[in-house]
Amino acid sequence: MNNFVCIVKVEFFKIVARKSWWMVLGLVVIVQPLLAMMSSSELVKIGLDASPATHPDLVQAIPPLEYLGFDDIVPFGLLPMVVLGGLIGASEYRNHNLRVTLLCCSNRISVFLAKLIAILTSITIISFLSIYLTIMVTHAKLGALGLNPFTLSPITWAFIAYSILTWMLLTLLAFSIGMLSRNAIVPFIFLIPQIYGLAHYVASKWSLGEYLPVTAGELLMASPTNTLSHDPIKGGFILGAWTILLLLGAMYSFVRRDVGGAY
Repeated sequence: MNNFVCIVKVEFFKIVARKSWWMVLGLVVIVQPLLAMMSSSELVKIGLDASPATHPDLVQAIPPLEYLGFDDIVPFGLLPMVVLGGLIGASEYRNHNLRVTLLCCSNRISVFLAKLIAILTSITIISFLSIYLTIMVTHAKLGALGLNPFTLSPITWAFIAYSILTWMLLTLLAFSIGMLSRNAIVPFIFLIPQIYGLAHYVASKWSLGEYLPVTAGELLMASPTNTLSHDPIKGGFILGAWTILLLLGAMYSFVRRDVGGAY
């Protein structure tokens, strides 16, 4: 047990020692809240009751107060998180790191679970900090028009939880695809086009498009003004199934295949 805990700690510190981890942390914990601040400043100018009819530059109506920030700002950080997951998964087979880890613990299932716990812990920290700060800054900038930035509201806290869950599952999905394929390009090709609107477009044209992982994530965190209906049970089940199946595939590959790697 002590050996397993040590491996988890080592894997965690390996992740947070990456430049990519700190770059993503900066993007989602610093840049994203700044975007939220600018967006809130614009909302103060035009008013929370603005609509495309009164302001033609608006693409859609402004969502109710409790949902502000979830449709326009929070999705910004999803792309860096997915990129981080793919990079971590694909890099496991590079250099001699994995061989050294297996020399310390030859039980590959334990090593895989340690890696999974480590990445889950690290992305949970990033996701919570980023999403909470984004929503807090949004309402703080709104002043008297917004919610209390520290207590918020039950609906807002629920959507913070939905958003964190979406980020975590999609990052784990990218991690598992990267590890399974041993190539970071594969999760990028599969997930990034979906994030940039392909999943939403397919779902609008084809009912089965809702079963794409990114669309399922949107079902989890869709606000009342979103074209997709908020269905956290369906979205969570679909996205969870994608993630679990590919994590099992990645674990099977990790246990059964040769370590390999370029030397």
